[in-house]
Amino acid sequence: MNDIYIDQLLNIRSIRHFLTRRDYIFLFLALTGVATVLMVVFGQPTSLTGYTEQLTSLSPLGQITISFISGFGTLILSRALLYFVNRAHEVTPGGLAVWIAIELIFCVSVITLVLWALGGGGKVDLASLAGTVVLGFVGLVLIPHIITYLACRLRETHDELIRLRQMLNRQDPLSQTTTDTNVNFYAKGGRMAFSTRLSNILYIEAADNYVNLHYLNDDKEDTFILFNSMKNIEKDFSGTSLMRCHRGYMVNAMNVKLMRKDGAGLLLELNKSDKVVPVSKSFAEPITRYFASNTSMPLPSES
Repeated sequence: MNDIYIDQLLNIRSIRHFLTRRDYIFLFLALTGVATVLMVVFGQPTSLTGYTEQLTSLSPLGQITISFISGFGTLILSRALLYFVNRAHEVTPGGLAVWIAIELIFCVSVITLVLWALGGGGKVDLASLAGTVVLGFVGLVLIPHIITYLACRLRETHDELIRLRQMLNRQDPLSQTTTDTNVNFYAKGGRMAFSTRLSNILYIEAADNYVNLHYLNDDKEDTFILFNSMKNIEKDFSGTSLMRCHRGYMVNAMNVKLMRKDGAGLLLELNKSDKVVPVSKSFAEPITRYFASNTSMPLPSES
């Protein structure tokens, strides 16, 4: 309960999305690039010109431009690496905080060292220069961070309103078990990715960070790969005929034609599919109870 409260209070889910989702990373980097150009061309960062020396053919503004482009390149590399690391293994909120802190240190260090080298090396107070760069860099990325986060929250709120409207339009959960209706499947982040009739869904299979939706398309079995978890799908379709029957499977009870015993376990045979879906021991009782209460399908004997 405390973890749920903290997650809602700090909007950790939204923070994770705007830091790790590809579309928000692109938006943030684009905004930061624009902000960098505006600062260098129109802002005339005079606070840094005092640290430059005319030891090269580059003007003070040219030295500052090169140093901030180097820092921006470091920022791009950091966010790209964060995206791929998070795809391979979801980064914890604490890990994200540490990553952003290290990212700040690296970007500031690159900008400081490049400007220090171009501006005369030992003639410049490195510690004082680093302090000035920190203030300039934080100010540079602050507005892009805020705009990207607000865009993320706006999109999530919009998607949540759509989901709530869908829930309000649903019939009573008990009647849904036998009533065909349109169902929508959402990817992580709330984007609707797939929609079909409930009766078309055969079964759902877990596949690492994705799920495979097996459904009927013109009376032939087809598959749609959805970026979401079985846990989220199970929560979204609680009270419908889409039921969890195994750690790696959900099954649409509307399309089960036969339940049979297999040793100590149960197997479900489906309409218009060669797939036999297993029922694990932990789900056997609710599955059996459901079919006993809602269908006339003969159940396997205990013998």
